[in-house]
Amino acid sequence: MGKSSRKLTVEQVLEARLCYMVGDWEWSKLARKFGVGSESVKNAAKGITYKDLPMPPKRLDVLRA
Repeated sequence: MGKSSRKLTVEQVLEARLCYMVGDWEWSKLARKFGVGSESVKNAAKGITYKDLPMPPKRLDVLRA
């Protein structure tokens, strides 16, 4: 097996996704917290990268708004 090129841990990706889903996020703050660039956090939170990890379920109250 080769070395992983992932910048975020599973826990960080899941935290970023939860923050994104509930609207409690600012890419630059999450990026600083995790020690990566804001594009890395944004892509992970939106599911563009880390596609093997689950996305949190959408909240019904958010969908109805």
